[in-house]
Amino acid sequence: MNRPAVYTGLLLCWLLALEQSTGQVPAHLRVNAERLARAQALERQAMRQHNPAGLAEAYYQYGRTYIFAGDYKTSQGYFLRAQRLLEPPGPSADLSRIYVRLSENESRLGRQADALRYARLALSIAQRIHQPRALVLAYGVVGRVNEAIWEQHLPGYTIHYDSVETYYQRKMPIFRAMRDTLGMAETWLELGTLFTKVRDRRAVPYLTEALRLTRLIHRDRLVPNVMLHLATAYLTAGQPQRAFDLLRAARARYIADRFDDYDTILGLETEFVRYYQATGQWKQAFSHQQAAHQLERTEMLSDREAAIARLHIEYETQKREAEIRAKNSQLMLQTRNWQTQRKLTGLTLALLVLATGVGGGFFWLARKNKRISRRNEELVKEQNHRVKNNMQVVASLLLMQANRLTDQPAKQAVEESRLRVQAMAMLHQRLYDGDQLARVDMPDFIRQLTVGVLSAYGYEQVQPTICVDPITLAAEQATPVGLILNEVLTNACKHAFPHTNQPTLQLDCHQQNHRVHIRISDNGPGLDGPGLDGPGLDGPGLESHGKAADESVVSAFSATNGLPRRSLGRQLIESLTEQLHGTCRFWSEQGSVFALEFPID
Repeated sequence: MNRPAVYTGLLLCWLLALEQSTGQVPAHLRVNAERLARAQALERQAMRQHNPAGLAEAYYQYGRTYIFAGDYKTSQGYFLRAQRLLEPPGPSADLSRIYVRLSENESRLGRQADALRYARLALSIAQRIHQPRALVLAYGVVGRVNEAIWEQHLPGYTIHYDSVETYYQRKMPIFRAMRDTLGMAETWLELGTLFTKVRDRRAVPYLTEALRLTRLIHRDRLVPNVMLHLATAYLTAGQPQRAFDLLRAARARYIADRFDDYDTILGLETEFVRYYQATGQWKQAFSHQQAAHQLERTEMLSDREAAIARLHIEYETQKREAEIRAKNSQLMLQTRNWQTQRKLTGLTLALLVLATGVGGGFFWLARKNKRISRRNEELVKEQNHRVKNNMQVVASLLLMQANRLTDQPAKQAVEESRLRVQAMAMLHQRLYDGDQLARVDMPDFIRQLTVGVLSAYGYEQVQPTICVDPITLAAEQATPVGLILNEVLTNACKHAFPHTNQPTLQLDCHQQNHRVHIRISDNGPGLDGPGLDGPGLDGPGLESHGKAADESVVSAFSATNGLPRRSLGRQLIESLTEQLHGTCRFWSEQGSVFALEFPID
C-alpha cells in the first residue's frame, strides 16, 4: 500500500470527522443522582448531629461521585475538606483512605509529585495503625503512582518496574488472608495491566483471572473496565480479533447498565482507535478518535464550569464550617453551663443536706429545751404552790394564835400579820395558776386581794369599784404592790368604814408611759377625822398634799389608839415604795385617798 495515499486517506477521514463534529454540542457525563443523594443525606445528618466524622464521610462520598463523572478538580476539593476534618483526631483508616483518593486524583491531573506525597502519607498511616484494609489501599496507590512516574520517565525519580510489581504483590497475601475476592480481582487487574505495558506474557492470564473473579462476585460495574484492560492486553499481544470482541462486549455492557464512568468510556474509545488503526480501518479509527476528543473537550468544559461551581461550593462549605464552629462553641458553652449547673446543684444539695442536719439539730435542741422549760415551769409552779401552801399554814397558825389572844392590840397585830401572809400566799397562787410563768395578772390579783381583805374584816356587803387595766407584773414587782395594797385596804377597813353607814371603796390601776398609777379612795372621815392624830406622813418615798406636813396632815395609820407616828404599816409602805423606785402619797378628798406610782419593768 502506498504510504502517501494512506496519509491522504487518513487526512480526508479526519477532516470529514472534524466537519461532522463541529455542529455537535459536547455532552457532559451526568453525575449519578443516587450517589449524589446519598452524599447529601449524609451531609444533612452530620450537620444535624454536629458530627465532624460524619461530615467527612459525606465529603468523601461527594468526591467519589464527581470522580465517576470525570470532574477530578471538584472531587479533589471535597477530599481536601474531608482531610481537614479527619487530620485533627490523629491517624485513622479513614484518613489513610482520603490520602489514597487525593493521590489518585493528583495522578489523574498529572501532578505526580503531589500524588506520590499523598501516597506515602497513606502508607505511613496504614503501617502505623496496622489496619489490613488501609494497608492494601496504600500499597495499591503507591504502586500506581510509581507506575505512572516510571511510565512517564519523569526527571528526578529513579523508579524501577520491579518496585512497582512488588507493591502490587504485597496486596495479594493480605487479600487472601481476608478472603476478599474483590480485592484479589483488583490485584490481578493491576498486575495484568502492568504486565501489558512491558509485554509480559503473564498479562493475559492475570487479566483473565481478574475477569473471572469479578464475574464470580457479580461486580457488574467493574466488568467493563476489566474487559477493557484484557482487550488492551490482547491488542498488545497481537490478537486484535479477541480484543475487538471484548471491546464490543464491554461497550454493550456499559450501555445496557447505564454506567457513568469517565475513565472507562474514554478507555473504550481509545482502544477502539488502536484496534481500527491496527486493522487499517481508518474511518472508524477517526470516528472513535473524534469521540475521544469530544470526551476530553467535555472534561475541559467541565473544568471551567467546575471552577465556578467550586467557588460556590467553597462559599457554602465555609459557611457550613462556620455554622459548625458556631454550633460547637454553643455546645461547649452549653456543656460548661451544664457543668456549672451540676456543681451548683451539688452545692445546693449539700447545703440542703447541711441545712436539714442543722435544722434537725435545732429541732432536737428546741424539743429538748422545750422539755426542760416545761419541766422548769412545772418545778417553779410546784415551788410557788408549796410556798403558797406553807404561807397558808403560817396564816392558819397566826389565825389560831389570834383567836387565843385576849389582848386586843396584840390580837390586831397578829391579824394584820396574817393578812400580810395571806396576801403573799394569794400572790404565789396567782403565779402557779396563771398562764405566764413568774408574772402576775394584776386585774384578777387585785380583785381577789380586795375581796379577801374585806371578807377578813366582815365587810362582804361592800361592793368595791375596781377599774384595772390589763397589766401583768413580774413577781419582783407584784409582791411589794400586793403588800402595799393590803396595808391600804386594811387601813380603810379599820379607820374609814366604821365611821360611815354606807362604806364605799374605789380602786383604779392604769398604765401610762411605762408607768403604773394606782389610786385607792374611801368615803371615810379622811385624814382629819375624829380620833386621828399625829404629825403626818413625811418619811422617804411619801409626799405631802394639802396643808403643811408639820401642821395638819395626819397619817392614816395614826388612829385613836395612840400608835406611834412611824407604825409598822407606814414603815412597810415606805420601804416597799422605795423598793419599787416609785412615790406614794395620802390626802383627804371626801374621804382618804392613796396614790402610788412606779415604773414598770
